[in-house]
Amino acid sequence: METMMELDEMKSAWQMLDRHMQQQSALNLHRFREEKLDKVRKGLRRVYWGHIAQILFGDALIYFGIMAAIHNRDVPHLLACSLFMLAYGLLTVIFGGVTIGKVSNIDYTAPVLDISKRIASLRRTYVIGNRFLGLPWWFLWIAIFVLEVNANLGADLFVTAPAFIWSSAAIGAIGFAVTVGYLRWRDARSTGKPDGSDIPRGLRDAKSLLDEIARFEQP
Repeated sequence: METMMELDEMKSAWQMLDRHMQQQSALNLHRFREEKLDKVRKGLRRVYWGHIAQILFGDALIYFGIMAAIHNRDVPHLLACSLFMLAYGLLTVIFGGVTIGKVSNIDYTAPVLDISKRIASLRRTYVIGNRFLGLPWWFLWIAIFVLEVNANLGADLFVTAPAFIWSSAAIGAIGFAVTVGYLRWRDARSTGKPDGSDIPRGLRDAKSLLDEIARFEQP
């Protein structure tokens, strides 16, 4: 009888120890997950505020584009430069808003797989936006420079310095083509996926941190 009682007591003790170990394991997992997710939040917070600044920059371009278009409505080439700047400003605001929306919609209480999918979508949006907003600068700077010279000095570079305009446009076309070719080559080498060189650190770190959580959660 005593032996049976001792066995029951040992069984009960092992069960209590097992429950304690499970609780401790769950607590460790929770702490580990929260620590890593906190780093993800901090990294994406920098992305968030960076795109707030991007939207403000886009707003400024929209404003100056509208003002320049009104002022130069009777000069076709200056009007075209103004509309180019206005369109770029709109594109900047749109991509900034979409990126901020994706950062804000991440639910850090969701399963890691769901968070990872949202981060992957955010990365794709960032890469697309970065390229769509980066490539036009081969020509956009010319439009901005022409409008600034016209506004501050009253000179129309299309009339006073056409060689500068067309040589700059030719260099821009070459730079644009070379950049597009390089991006295609780089994407082909990385099997169509971005290699991370044009992705901010916060987004790169988020992926590795979520991978760590996923490995830790595996039984």
